[in-house]
Amino acid sequence: MSDKKVSVLILNYNGKKYLKNCLDSVISQSYNNFEIVLFDNASADASVSFVKENYSDRVKLVESKINLGFAGGNNEGVKHCSGEFIILLNNDTTVDKNCISELIDTFNKVSNPGIIQSLVLTEGISMKYYEMNGTINLLGHNIMREFRIEKDGVGKILLATGAAMMFKKELINELGELFPDEYFFYAEDTYFSLRTILAGFNNYHTSNSVVNHVGSGSLEKKKNSFVTFCQERNRLLNFLLLFSSKFLWKYYPYIFFNFFLKLARSIVDKKYSFRGLLKAYGWIFSNTGWIRNKRSILPRYNSKQERCVLELISGKIFNGDNILEKFVNSLSILYCRIVSLKVLELNK
Repeated sequence: MSDKKVSVLILNYNGKKYLKNCLDSVISQSYNNFEIVLFDNASADASVSFVKENYSDRVKLVESKINLGFAGGNNEGVKHCSGEFIILLNNDTTVDKNCISELIDTFNKVSNPGIIQSLVLTEGISMKYYEMNGTINLLGHNIMREFRIEKDGVGKILLATGAAMMFKKELINELGELFPDEYFFYAEDTYFSLRTILAGFNNYHTSNSVVNHVGSGSLEKKKNSFVTFCQERNRLLNFLLLFSSKFLWKYYPYIFFNFFLKLARSIVDKKYSFRGLLKAYGWIFSNTGWIRNKRSILPRYNSKQERCVLELISGKIFNGDNILEKFVNSLSILYCRIVSLKVLELNK
């Protein structure tokens, strides 16, 4: 297994200031059989010339004339990867020298692996959140500290982050795609993670493969309305596209709750963009035909496969521990119990 070729695919958009640290850390890997593919999403900050001048002998540079986003850029980038394994790596990361070898070792020793995720240490995130692995809730938001990590640093997870994940290239062929191009960015890694488990694989985290991550390095200048639009639309699309009609009838109350809660917050504390929320829900209601067509193309999973995924999804709405948030979380889990949505909390 250790001699298998690995393709490290780095997506770049105006990330020149990160590239030296990122590329130097990858080049310094203890693992020998790998290539670096850098897909540039029409950067305007001299990223391309910097790579050509300094890394032409080590980096396979692929230039796009337009910005395809995280989803479309990686979809195109994997076409240029020749490795049996692919690692998706953010441009605003640096990796420890054993990052690749530890990912390969973990893949080799776990049961029925789909995606292997590195330990991604993001700036500004408290270390307590790395003591256990998290998951997502029924709104697509992160819920922290739900899955334990074994003494060897390995643990099962639901969501593998696109900042640093490894999988076999043939997994894309088996699933039919990596990400939907329409997502552009946000929640596309959730889509891929859900589909991998629905197809019968397991996703894992390993603390032995360490990646340091700045976070949102390519999104600093994005307008809040567009970010909110992509976040909200894509989080909901993951459920609307992948789950059964029986599930969706039980799920619709969450969609309405999500809309009114965030609409209120967009007015009160400006956490979300009012315009972005309206645009996201407007897109969903005006593209029901696209959603139906996409659902018809995707495989329909049996109830057992769907239940395996639901058992990894939290019924909580909030991470917080204040009285109001605990109360709302209790109501949500009670609703799941009543309508037989077998979420994580009902299977502990």
